[in-house]
Amino acid sequence: SPVGVIVDQLAEDAIRDQIAGAEELYVRIDNMPNFQILNGRLSHVRAAGRGIYPVPDLRIAAVDLETDTIDVDFGRLRRGELALDEPLQVALGLTLRSSDLNQFIQSDWVQQQIERLQFSLPGDRTREASRYSLANPALSFLEGDRLRIVVDLEDRIVGDAIPIRVELGLNILNGHRLEIVDPDITIAGEAAPAQLITSLAAGVQDSLTLKQLEKFGVTTRVLDFAIRDNELKIAMFARVEPDSPLLNRPPQSAPAALSESESP
Repeated sequence: SPVGVIVDQLAEDAIRDQIAGAEELYVRIDNMPNFQILNGRLSHVRAAGRGIYPVPDLRIAAVDLETDTIDVDFGRLRRGELALDEPLQVALGLTLRSSDLNQFIQSDWVQQQIERLQFSLPGDRTREASRYSLANPALSFLEGDRLRIVVDLEDRIVGDAIPIRVELGLNILNGHRLEIVDPDITIAGEAAPAQLITSLAAGVQDSLTLKQLEKFGVTTRVLDFAIRDNELKIAMFARVEPDSPLLNRPPQSAPAALSESESP
């Protein structure tokens, strides 16, 4: 119906306003009586995106989304705002490529975060906390749900760089926590002590939980997780509360490369 076509476009516009950019984005809402649509009740919204940028420089190769019946404020939707009257439940599929993730970790924003890291090596407490920095990070996907991270540890005073390689497997516990499996670290070609590896893995793992999103009104569970053909595929479920501060963020700036490809 004409109303349905209009709502499809309004929904697409509202999604675009939440992200930095999209190479392709299609939204389809199952047919419902016009009076229900005008009252803000939408059935089974389906969206498919390719080349989605949730933030500038972070490209997600593919996003496939499907919702249960949802209630939205139709008046605000017409103004390009996504306002929920009831919690939104979403099934979500994501595909990420290592090339896209490498472009992101080499972006200015990530490099600035890396430069802010301050640490000292064991037995090196008397030296400046800012003496060492990380440079040239790169990520690769491996078979068996494993990944490799290589980075240089640079000594800013001496000018030396120590290559570090980390290989690890990933597993999902209880749908929300990432478990590091069989980590292996080499420093300048030498295997790191097992005690150091265990300590580092335990420290990192404590923060790898999706439960951190609950303070933003989002409950998320991972249903499937696999690395194949140099791609990371994730299937997940999410529930978004109407008062989530993640809804209706100010529009993000799209990467310059998308300036001519915003529309499908």
